[in-house]
Amino acid sequence: MAKTDTAAQFETLRREIETGSLSPVYILMGEEPFYPERLCALITEKALQPHERDFNQTILYGADTSVDDIITTCERYPMMAERTLVVVREAQALKKPEGLSVYLDHISPTTVLVLLFSGKSMDKRTSFYKKAAKSCVIFESVKVREEAMPRWIESYFRSLGRTIEPQGAMLLAEYAGNDLRKISVEADKVLKAISESSDRVTAADIEQNVGISREFNTSELTAALASRDGDKAFRIAWFFGQSPRQYPLQMTLGFMFFFFSKAEMMHALMLRDRISPKDAAAKAGVYYSYAGPYLAAVRNYDLRKTMRIISWIRECDWLSKSNSGGSTTENGLLTDLIAKILSA
Repeated sequence: MAKTDTAAQFETLRREIETGSLSPVYILMGEEPFYPERLCALITEKALQPHERDFNQTILYGADTSVDDIITTCERYPMMAERTLVVVREAQALKKPEGLSVYLDHISPTTVLVLLFSGKSMDKRTSFYKKAAKSCVIFESVKVREEAMPRWIESYFRSLGRTIEPQGAMLLAEYAGNDLRKISVEADKVLKAISESSDRVTAADIEQNVGISREFNTSELTAALASRDGDKAFRIAWFFGQSPRQYPLQMTLGFMFFFFSKAEMMHALMLRDRISPKDAAAKAGVYYSYAGPYLAAVRNYDLRKTMRIISWIRECDWLSKSNSGGSTTENGLLTDLIAKILSA
């Protein structure tokens, strides 16, 4: 399968597996383990009935098995069941995986083999991969970009039969980054805590049940900078300094860089296409519900100032990763950066 739109590919495969339509060989891989793990769990659930699993299900681990063992296990006949299931977890640790090419020449029709790679993908240059691409189901899960996480979170909550307000999605994205497994765990925690009759998850629900401050977070910091609210910006910076592990400088700078880069793009689109800030926000890929702070940034910082701010963020990032910052703490670097931005 192509790497584009992992979620859509997952849904297609999920529906096929749910109906009991199973393929003989699955290769589940990718740097984002959330989807491969879910597909593997679903295949395990659907391939065999609970009472069939004792004799017909085998779980192997790449570091502890060999290609010969896998092939021998796959060639066994099922006992009192239609099929056998062989799952090789952490398949990236398997030695000489190209030896499985022999099995691909004579795939057992009564076996479902799952090769599950944990956080990695198979080398596509190998002859084994090229042969597998012709006869196996290959699913590759790519990381969701951090800037796309709020929309992903909204979509994920809809798949669970709930909705989440945009600010809540932003808070959860900031807390968990683009770790989909962590987000699913926190989403489950939130949904268990709120009333079943409540179909909309609020920012307050996230704040109360995930353990993140709605007042002191990176999205609030960028919003404060956009509106030139210095008091609030410095309060948030002080709060970050009290919890450096929860609010590392690199994460904060990443969000700030993304925010002002979008503002820069909006300025460029307004100049090139002679369109309004709202239309420029839409063209820049800013979701309508989140556009307010970006529009404020465009009003308060012209293109030249925005470009200067981006260079300052880059400089702060460099100072934090080198010895050039001297004895200045990470929070000191952030405070200095905020002062520069507000004076722009």
